[in-house]
Amino acid sequence: MTDRSKIGVDEEGLTALLEMAYRRQVAHRRVTYVPNNLTSGVISKLAHFLTDSNDNRFMIVLDGSTATGKTTLMEAMRQTLWWLVENRLLSEDVNLKICDATKLCTLIDSTREWNELVTWPSYLGIEDLGCEPAEILRWGNPLYPLRNVFTERYKLRLPMVVSTNLDSDQLREHLGLRIVSRMNEMAYYIHFENVDFRKLAWYSHHPEVKSEELIVKSEKDYDTGYSNKH
Repeated sequence: MTDRSKIGVDEEGLTALLEMAYRRQVAHRRVTYVPNNLTSGVISKLAHFLTDSNDNRFMIVLDGSTATGKTTLMEAMRQTLWWLVENRLLSEDVNLKICDATKLCTLIDSTREWNELVTWPSYLGIEDLGCEPAEILRWGNPLYPLRNVFTERYKLRLPMVVSTNLDSDQLREHLGLRIVSRMNEMAYYIHFENVDFRKLAWYSHHPEVKSEELIVKSEKDYDTGYSNKH
């Protein structure tokens, strides 16, 4: 069975491309990217996983508290894959399709869209796992969309990248032990430990309530990836 989770490019070069794409994502929010060890670490881990042909896992889980850079890194990965395809360094069938977990649940009512999503041959990105209902009812019957996605892509060994704010206990409660057990087998976990970037941005735009002591303490305790200095 073809391993679609790895890409045949240089790890160091991929790390540089991911960081450039990450910088662009930050710039779109009109803030300045500040290099730091924590952000560089998660970028390096992603590049290593994508290029390590000896690792037979085919799913990436980006976990951590809110506003720590998970979505930014997922978008950076999508842009990087697109750039590599455009420059003919990867085949055209390599891509990252991102779908919000809550929206994904609504697609189960559309057979064609649902089947296309579940069997998407390249990376499928699921954002904000845990914000969606674990169970939905159709004609009185319980359905479990996310569990179905994980099960089918597990069987087909199709790659995924998932972002979540849930910890291991919360994942077991939300998805069930069987699904989490399969995730533990197929997933490479990248944990985000940065400070809440949105909180820092909020303080910077509300000087009337900003506590300089709080901001300084946050910047000392965490290596942040954002700065609101222009």
